[in-house]
Amino acid sequence: MILGLPIRGMPLSGPTIKGKAQWINLCTQSCGFTPLETDMRTSDITLSAVTRHPIVPDSTDEEVTEHSRTLIWQLLGGFLFPDTSGTRIRLYFLEVLQGDLALARRWSWGSAVLGYLYHNLCNGTKWETKQVGGCMHLLQIWAWSRISMFRPSVLQVIQHDHLPYGCRWCVPKSYKGSPRHCIRLYRDDLDRMSENQFDFIPYASETLPPLVLNETPLWSARVMLIFCNMAEMHYPDRFLRQFHIRQDIPNAPLTGNDNHGNRSNIVTGALAMWANIQHHIYFLDYAQHMFLEATNRYRKWYKKYGMTRVQNPSHNVPMTGYTPTAHDWGIVKQGVHEVYKLLADRASYEDCQKRLRQMALDVGDEEMLHRGIFHYEDEDEGGSDEEDDANEHEGGGEDSPSPP
Repeated sequence: MILGLPIRGMPLSGPTIKGKAQWINLCTQSCGFTPLETDMRTSDITLSAVTRHPIVPDSTDEEVTEHSRTLIWQLLGGFLFPDTSGTRIRLYFLEVLQGDLALARRWSWGSAVLGYLYHNLCNGTKWETKQVGGCMHLLQIWAWSRISMFRPSVLQVIQHDHLPYGCRWCVPKSYKGSPRHCIRLYRDDLDRMSENQFDFIPYASETLPPLVLNETPLWSARVMLIFCNMAEMHYPDRFLRQFHIRQDIPNAPLTGNDNHGNRSNIVTGALAMWANIQHHIYFLDYAQHMFLEATNRYRKWYKKYGMTRVQNPSHNVPMTGYTPTAHDWGIVKQGVHEVYKLLADRASYEDCQKRLRQMALDVGDEEMLHRGIFHYEDEDEGGSDEEDDANEHEGGGEDSPSPP
Protein backbone atom coordinates (compact mmCIF):
# COMPACT_ATOMS: atom_id res chain seq x y z
CA MET A 1 0.00 0.00 0.00
CA ILE A 2 2.67 2.52 0.99
CA LEU A 3 4.96 1.84 -1.96
CA GLY A 4 2.34 0.45 -4.34
CA LEU A 5 4.18 -2.84 -4.85
CA PRO A 6 2.18 -5.91 -5.92
CA ILE A 7 1.52 -8.67 -3.39
CA ARG A 8 -0.09 -11.21 -5.67
CA GLY A 9 2.46 -13.16 -7.67
CA MET A 10 5.32 -15.62 -7.47
CA PRO A 11 7.65 -15.47 -4.47
CA LEU A 12 11.21 -14.26 -4.96
CA SER A 13 12.76 -17.51 -3.79
CA GLY A 14 16.34 -17.03 -4.97
CA PRO A 15 18.61 -17.35 -8.01
CA THR A 16 19.08 -20.38 -10.21
CA ILE A 17 22.27 -19.05 -11.84
CA LYS A 18 25.51 -20.13 -10.20
CA GLY A 19 29.06 -19.03 -10.88
CA LYS A 20 30.62 -15.68 -11.76
CA ALA A 21 30.99 -16.57 -15.44
CA GLN A 22 27.23 -16.95 -15.84
CA TRP A 23 26.55 -13.67 -14.06
CA ILE A 24 29.09 -11.80 -16.19
CA ASN A 25 27.49 -13.22 -19.32
CA LEU A 26 24.02 -12.15 -18.12
CA CYS A 27 25.26 -8.62 -17.38
CA THR A 28 26.64 -8.37 -20.91
CA GLN A 29 23.46 -9.67 -22.56
CA SER A 30 20.89 -7.84 -20.40
CA CYS A 31 22.58 -4.56 -19.46
CA GLY A 32 25.21 -4.02 -22.12
CA PHE A 33 28.24 -3.89 -19.85
CA THR A 34 30.78 -6.49 -18.77
CA PRO A 35 31.86 -6.27 -15.11
CA LEU A 36 35.21 -7.41 -13.82
CA GLU A 37 35.28 -10.66 -11.90
CA THR A 38 36.95 -8.81 -9.01
CA ASP A 39 33.84 -6.62 -8.65
CA MET A 40 31.67 -9.65 -7.95
CA ARG A 41 31.13 -12.06 -5.11
CA THR A 42 28.95 -15.15 -4.98
CA SER A 43 25.65 -13.28 -4.75
CA ASP A 44 26.35 -9.56 -5.20
CA ILE A 45 28.28 -6.97 -7.15
CA THR A 46 29.86 -3.63 -6.34
CA LEU A 47 27.36 -0.87 -7.08
CA SER A 48 30.00 1.31 -8.74
CA ALA A 49 30.64 -1.45 -11.29
CA VAL A 50 27.04 -1.31 -12.55
CA THR A 51 27.06 1.16 -15.43
CA ARG A 52 24.21 2.41 -17.62
CA HIS A 53 24.12 3.37 -21.29
CA PRO A 54 23.76 7.12 -21.69
CA ILE A 55 20.46 7.88 -23.42
CA VAL A 56 20.77 10.16 -26.44
CA PRO A 57 18.25 11.06 -29.17
CA ASP A 58 19.54 8.35 -31.51
CA SER A 59 19.68 5.57 -28.88
CA THR A 60 18.26 2.28 -30.09
CA ASP A 61 15.32 0.54 -28.42
CA GLU A 62 17.70 -2.12 -27.16
CA GLU A 63 19.93 0.49 -25.53
CA VAL A 64 16.94 2.15 -23.86
CA THR A 65 15.78 -1.23 -22.54
CA GLU A 66 19.26 -2.03 -21.21
CA HIS A 67 19.43 1.39 -19.55
CA SER A 68 16.00 0.88 -17.97
CA ARG A 69 16.84 -2.62 -16.76
CA THR A 70 20.07 -1.42 -15.15
CA LEU A 71 18.30 1.50 -13.48
CA ILE A 72 15.58 -0.79 -12.06
CA TRP A 73 18.29 -3.17 -10.85
CA GLN A 74 20.00 -0.33 -8.98
CA LEU A 75 16.71 0.80 -7.43
CA LEU A 76 15.89 -2.72 -6.28
CA GLY A 77 19.30 -3.35 -4.75
CA GLY A 78 19.92 0.10 -3.32
CA PHE A 79 16.43 1.24 -2.27
CA LEU A 80 14.00 -1.65 -1.76
CA PHE A 81 16.51 -4.34 -0.71
CA PRO A 82 19.61 -2.52 0.59
CA ASP A 83 22.11 -4.40 2.72
CA THR A 84 24.24 -2.89 5.46
CA SER A 85 27.24 -2.25 3.21
CA GLY A 86 25.66 0.52 1.16
CA THR A 87 28.00 -0.34 -1.72
CA ARG A 88 26.77 -3.68 -3.10
CA ILE A 89 23.57 -4.98 -4.72
CA ARG A 90 22.30 -8.50 -5.32
CA LEU A 91 22.91 -10.20 -8.65
CA TYR A 92 19.63 -12.10 -8.27
CA PHE A 93 17.58 -9.11 -9.41
CA LEU A 94 19.23 -9.20 -12.81
CA GLU A 95 17.99 -12.75 -13.31
CA VAL A 96 14.46 -11.67 -12.39
CA LEU A 97 14.59 -8.70 -14.78
CA GLN A 98 15.90 -10.54 -17.84
CA GLY A 99 13.62 -10.68 -20.86
CA ASP A 100 10.47 -8.56 -21.11
CA LEU A 101 10.48 -5.96 -18.31
CA ALA A 102 6.67 -5.94 -18.28
CA LEU A 103 6.80 -9.47 -16.84
CA ALA A 104 8.51 -8.17 -13.68
CA ARG A 105 5.04 -7.57 -12.20
CA ARG A 106 4.44 -11.31 -12.01
CA TRP A 107 6.59 -11.41 -8.86
CA SER A 108 5.34 -10.60 -5.35
CA TRP A 109 7.57 -7.60 -4.71
CA GLY A 110 5.50 -6.27 -1.82
CA SER A 111 5.77 -9.42 0.29
CA ALA A 112 9.49 -9.75 -0.48
CA VAL A 113 10.30 -6.16 0.56
CA LEU A 114 8.34 -6.54 3.80
CA GLY A 115 9.84 -9.95 4.58
CA TYR A 116 13.36 -8.66 3.96
CA LEU A 117 12.67 -5.69 6.24
CA TYR A 118 11.29 -7.99 8.97
CA HIS A 119 14.40 -10.16 8.72
CA ASN A 120 16.74 -7.20 9.07
CA LEU A 121 14.77 -5.65 11.93
CA CYS A 122 14.95 -8.98 13.74
CA ASN A 123 18.73 -9.04 13.32
CA GLY A 124 18.82 -5.41 14.42
CA THR A 125 17.61 -6.35 17.89
CA LYS A 126 20.91 -8.11 18.62
CA TRP A 127 23.16 -6.06 20.85
CA GLU A 128 26.18 -6.50 18.59
CA THR A 129 24.35 -5.21 15.48
CA LYS A 130 25.46 -1.70 14.52
CA GLN A 131 23.59 -1.20 11.23
CA VAL A 132 20.30 -2.44 9.83
CA GLY A 133 19.42 -3.30 6.23
CA GLY A 134 16.05 -3.29 4.55
CA CYS A 135 13.84 -0.54 3.15
CA MET A 136 14.08 2.13 5.85
CA HIS A 137 12.03 4.46 3.66
CA LEU A 138 9.07 2.10 4.07
CA LEU A 139 9.56 1.97 7.84
CA GLN A 140 9.82 5.76 8.09
CA ILE A 141 6.59 6.41 6.18
CA TRP A 142 4.85 3.74 8.26
CA ALA A 143 5.96 5.54 11.44
CA TRP A 144 4.95 8.96 10.13
CA SER A 145 1.53 7.62 9.15
CA ARG A 146 0.75 5.95 12.47
CA ILE A 147 2.71 7.66 15.27
CA SER A 148 1.55 11.25 15.52
CA MET A 149 4.40 12.55 17.69
CA PHE A 150 7.03 11.46 15.15
CA ARG A 151 5.51 12.85 11.97
CA PRO A 152 6.52 16.19 10.47
CA SER A 153 3.97 18.88 9.69
CA VAL A 154 2.73 18.85 6.10
CA LEU A 155 2.92 22.42 4.78
CA GLN A 156 1.07 21.78 1.54
CA VAL A 157 -1.44 18.99 0.93
CA ILE A 158 -1.31 17.65 -2.62
CA GLN A 159 -3.76 15.04 -3.85
CA HIS A 160 -2.01 12.11 -5.51
CA ASP A 161 -4.97 10.18 -6.88
CA HIS A 162 -4.18 6.67 -8.11
CA LEU A 163 -0.66 6.82 -6.70
CA PRO A 164 0.73 4.83 -3.74
CA TYR A 165 -0.08 6.15 -0.28
CA GLY A 166 3.55 7.02 0.38
CA CYS A 167 3.40 9.74 -2.29
CA ARG A 168 1.40 11.94 0.08
CA TRP A 169 4.67 12.67 1.87
CA CYS A 170 6.34 13.97 -1.30
CA VAL A 171 5.33 17.51 -0.32
CA PRO A 172 6.91 20.43 1.59
CA LYS A 173 7.26 19.50 5.28
CA SER A 174 8.35 21.14 8.50
CA TYR A 175 10.31 19.29 11.20
CA LYS A 176 10.27 22.05 13.81
CA GLY A 177 7.96 20.15 16.15
CA SER A 178 9.40 16.68 15.50
CA PRO A 179 12.28 14.95 17.31
CA ARG A 180 15.40 14.51 15.23
CA HIS A 181 18.82 12.91 15.76
CA CYS A 182 18.19 12.11 19.46
CA ILE A 183 17.67 8.43 20.17
CA ARG A 184 17.02 9.09 23.87
CA LEU A 185 14.07 11.28 22.98
CA TYR A 186 12.64 8.72 20.54
CA ARG A 187 12.86 5.93 23.11
CA ASP A 188 11.37 8.11 25.81
CA ASP A 189 8.48 9.12 23.54
CA LEU A 190 7.77 5.47 22.75
CA ASP A 191 7.76 4.58 26.44
CA ARG A 192 5.34 7.41 27.25
CA MET A 193 3.15 6.94 24.18
CA SER A 194 -0.55 6.49 24.85
CA GLU A 195 -3.05 4.62 22.71
CA ASN A 196 -4.58 7.77 21.25
CA GLN A 197 -1.18 8.76 19.84
CA PHE A 198 -1.20 5.77 17.49
CA ASP A 199 -3.32 5.85 14.34
CA PHE A 200 -4.56 2.33 13.66
CA ILE A 201 -6.24 3.21 10.35
CA PRO A 202 -4.26 6.02 8.69
CA TYR A 203 -5.39 5.08 5.19
CA ALA A 204 -9.15 5.21 5.74
CA SER A 205 -9.77 8.51 3.96
CA GLU A 206 -7.12 8.15 1.28
CA THR A 207 -7.75 7.48 -2.40
CA LEU A 208 -5.86 4.29 -3.11
CA PRO A 209 -4.97 2.98 -6.57
CA PRO A 210 -7.07 0.10 -7.98
CA LEU A 211 -4.10 -2.28 -7.82
CA VAL A 212 -3.91 -1.85 -4.05
CA LEU A 213 -7.66 -2.22 -3.51
CA ASN A 214 -7.81 -5.35 -5.66
CA GLU A 215 -5.36 -7.06 -3.30
CA THR A 216 -7.22 -6.17 -0.10
CA PRO A 217 -7.90 -9.81 0.94
CA LEU A 218 -4.18 -10.62 0.81
CA TRP A 219 -3.43 -8.01 3.50
CA SER A 220 -4.70 -10.46 6.10
CA ALA A 221 -2.92 -13.57 4.80
CA ARG A 222 -1.18 -15.43 7.64
CA VAL A 223 1.76 -16.70 5.58
CA MET A 224 5.52 -16.51 5.41
CA LEU A 225 7.01 -13.63 3.45
CA ILE A 226 9.79 -14.98 1.25
CA PHE A 227 12.94 -13.43 -0.16
CA CYS A 228 15.74 -15.75 -1.29
CA ASN A 229 16.72 -17.87 1.74
CA MET A 230 14.76 -15.67 4.16
CA ALA A 231 11.23 -16.39 5.32
CA GLU A 232 9.48 -14.28 7.96
CA MET A 233 5.99 -14.91 9.27
CA HIS A 234 3.26 -12.33 8.75
CA TYR A 235 0.81 -12.23 11.69
CA PRO A 236 -2.23 -10.04 10.86
CA ASP A 237 -4.05 -11.31 13.96
CA ARG A 238 -1.58 -9.38 16.13
CA PHE A 239 -2.75 -6.08 14.68
CA LEU A 240 -6.47 -6.45 13.96
CA ARG A 241 -7.49 -2.87 14.61
CA GLN A 242 -5.96 -1.76 11.33
CA PHE A 243 -8.64 -3.95 9.72
CA HIS A 244 -11.49 -2.38 11.75
CA ILE A 245 -11.66 -5.49 13.94
CA ARG A 246 -11.60 -5.60 17.72
CA GLN A 247 -8.21 -6.79 18.95
CA ASP A 248 -8.22 -10.00 20.95
CA ILE A 249 -5.42 -12.29 22.12
CA PRO A 250 -3.64 -13.49 18.94
CA ASN A 251 -3.13 -17.12 18.11
CA ALA A 252 0.10 -18.87 19.02
CA PRO A 253 2.88 -18.47 16.42
CA LEU A 254 3.33 -21.07 13.70
CA THR A 255 7.11 -20.96 14.05
CA GLY A 256 9.27 -21.04 17.13
CA ASN A 257 12.47 -19.22 17.94
CA ASP A 258 14.39 -21.39 15.47
CA ASN A 259 13.00 -19.77 12.32
CA HIS A 260 16.48 -18.43 11.57
CA GLY A 261 18.02 -21.89 11.78
CA ASN A 262 17.83 -24.39 8.92
CA ARG A 263 16.91 -21.99 6.14
CA SER A 264 16.32 -24.60 3.43
CA ASN A 265 13.66 -26.43 5.44
CA ILE A 266 11.96 -23.20 6.43
CA VAL A 267 11.83 -21.79 2.90
CA THR A 268 10.50 -25.09 1.54
CA GLY A 269 7.58 -24.93 3.95
CA ALA A 270 7.09 -21.24 3.22
CA LEU A 271 6.85 -21.88 -0.52
CA ALA A 272 4.17 -24.51 0.03
CA MET A 273 2.25 -22.07 2.22
CA TRP A 274 2.52 -19.29 -0.36
CA ALA A 275 1.28 -21.58 -3.13
CA ASN A 276 -1.94 -22.00 -1.12
CA ILE A 277 -2.20 -18.41 0.11
CA GLN A 278 -5.97 -18.30 -0.43
CA HIS A 279 -6.35 -20.90 2.32
CA HIS A 280 -4.37 -18.78 4.79
CA ILE A 281 -6.36 -15.55 4.60
CA TYR A 282 -7.31 -14.66 8.15
CA PHE A 283 -10.60 -12.99 7.17
CA LEU A 284 -12.15 -11.84 3.93
CA ASP A 285 -14.62 -9.04 4.61
CA TYR A 286 -13.41 -6.73 7.34
CA ALA A 287 -15.14 -3.59 6.01
CA GLN A 288 -18.34 -4.57 7.81
CA HIS A 289 -16.57 -4.32 11.18
CA MET A 290 -15.88 -1.01 12.89
CA PHE A 291 -14.39 -2.08 16.22
CA LEU A 292 -11.35 -0.03 17.14
CA GLU A 293 -11.05 -1.06 20.77
CA ALA A 294 -9.14 -3.98 22.22
CA THR A 295 -10.87 -6.53 24.42
CA ASN A 296 -10.33 -6.42 28.15
CA ARG A 297 -8.59 -9.79 28.18
CA TYR A 298 -6.18 -8.63 25.44
CA ARG A 299 -5.19 -5.60 27.51
CA LYS A 300 -4.46 -7.81 30.51
CA TRP A 301 -2.56 -10.29 28.33
CA TYR A 302 -0.50 -7.55 26.69
CA LYS A 303 0.35 -5.98 30.03
CA LYS A 304 1.45 -9.38 31.30
CA TYR A 305 3.45 -10.61 28.29
CA GLY A 306 4.21 -7.55 26.19
CA MET A 307 7.32 -5.40 26.16
CA THR A 308 5.87 -2.09 27.29
CA ARG A 309 9.21 -0.31 27.63
CA VAL A 310 11.95 0.30 25.07
CA GLN A 311 14.54 1.70 27.44
CA ASN A 312 16.43 -0.51 29.87
CA PRO A 313 15.37 0.62 33.38
CA SER A 314 18.67 -0.61 34.82
CA HIS A 315 20.65 1.95 32.82
CA ASN A 316 21.71 5.10 34.64
CA VAL A 317 20.01 8.36 33.72
CA PRO A 318 22.43 10.42 31.58
CA MET A 319 23.83 13.54 33.21
CA THR A 320 24.04 15.51 29.95
CA GLY A 321 21.71 16.04 27.01
CA TYR A 322 18.08 14.94 26.98
CA THR A 323 16.94 13.31 30.22
CA PRO A 324 14.33 10.54 29.77
CA THR A 325 11.23 10.75 31.97
CA ALA A 326 9.17 7.73 30.92
CA HIS A 327 10.53 5.54 33.73
CA ASP A 328 9.41 8.09 36.33
CA TRP A 329 5.95 8.25 34.83
CA GLY A 330 5.80 4.48 34.83
CA ILE A 331 6.41 4.54 38.58
CA VAL A 332 3.59 7.08 38.98
CA LYS A 333 1.16 4.99 36.95
CA GLN A 334 1.96 1.81 38.83
CA GLY A 335 1.68 3.62 42.15
CA VAL A 336 -1.71 5.07 41.30
CA HIS A 337 -2.89 1.62 40.26
CA GLU A 338 -1.87 0.23 43.64
CA VAL A 339 -3.48 3.12 45.52
CA TYR A 340 -6.70 2.67 43.59
CA LYS A 341 -6.93 -0.93 44.75
CA LEU A 342 -6.08 -0.01 48.34
CA LEU A 343 -8.92 2.50 48.45
CA ALA A 344 -11.40 -0.33 48.16
CA ASP A 345 -10.86 -0.83 51.88
CA ARG A 346 -11.44 2.29 53.99
CA ALA A 347 -9.20 0.83 56.67
CA SER A 348 -6.24 1.11 54.30
CA TYR A 349 -6.16 4.93 54.05
CA GLU A 350 -2.93 5.08 56.04
CA ASP A 351 -1.32 2.59 53.66
CA CYS A 352 -2.41 4.78 50.76
CA GLN A 353 -0.71 7.81 52.26
CA LYS A 354 2.51 5.87 52.75
CA ARG A 355 2.44 4.56 49.19
CA LEU A 356 1.81 8.03 47.75
CA ARG A 357 4.68 9.51 49.72
CA GLN A 358 7.01 6.75 48.56
CA MET A 359 5.89 7.21 44.98
CA ALA A 360 6.70 10.93 45.16
CA LEU A 361 10.16 10.10 46.49
CA ASP A 362 10.69 7.53 43.73
CA VAL A 363 10.08 10.11 41.02
CA GLY A 364 12.25 12.67 42.77
CA ASP A 365 9.57 15.32 43.29
CA GLU A 366 7.57 15.54 46.52
CA GLU A 367 5.34 18.26 45.06
CA MET A 368 4.26 16.19 42.06
CA LEU A 369 1.29 14.67 43.82
CA HIS A 370 -0.19 18.09 44.52
CA ARG A 371 -0.40 19.23 40.90
CA GLY A 372 -3.60 17.45 39.89
CA ILE A 373 -1.90 15.31 37.25
CA PHE A 374 -3.55 12.00 38.02
CA HIS A 375 -6.29 10.57 35.89
CA TYR A 376 -6.84 6.86 36.25
CA GLU A 377 -8.92 4.60 34.09
CA ASP A 378 -9.58 1.10 35.32
CA GLU A 379 -8.40 -1.14 32.51
CA ASP A 380 -10.25 -4.07 34.07
CA GLU A 381 -13.64 -2.36 33.68
CA GLY A 382 -16.09 -4.19 31.48
CA GLY A 383 -15.39 -7.76 32.55
CA SER A 384 -14.70 -9.79 35.64
CA ASP A 385 -11.30 -11.23 36.44
CA GLU A 386 -12.81 -14.71 36.47
CA GLU A 387 -14.23 -14.25 32.99
CA ASP A 388 -10.94 -12.89 31.65
CA ASP A 389 -8.90 -15.71 33.16
CA ALA A 390 -11.26 -18.27 31.66
CA ASN A 391 -11.04 -16.67 28.22
CA GLU A 392 -7.29 -16.04 28.24
CA HIS A 393 -6.51 -19.49 26.88
CA GLU A 394 -8.79 -19.17 23.84
CA GLY A 395 -6.06 -17.20 22.06
CA GLY A 396 -2.36 -17.36 22.73
CA GLY A 397 -2.86 -17.48 26.50
CA GLU A 398 -0.10 -18.46 28.87
CA ASP A 399 1.95 -20.11 26.15
CA SER A 400 1.87 -17.12 23.84
CA PRO A 401 5.05 -15.27 23.07
CA SER A 402 5.42 -11.61 23.77
CA PRO A 403 3.30 -9.56 21.37
CA PRO A 404 5.01 -7.40 18.76
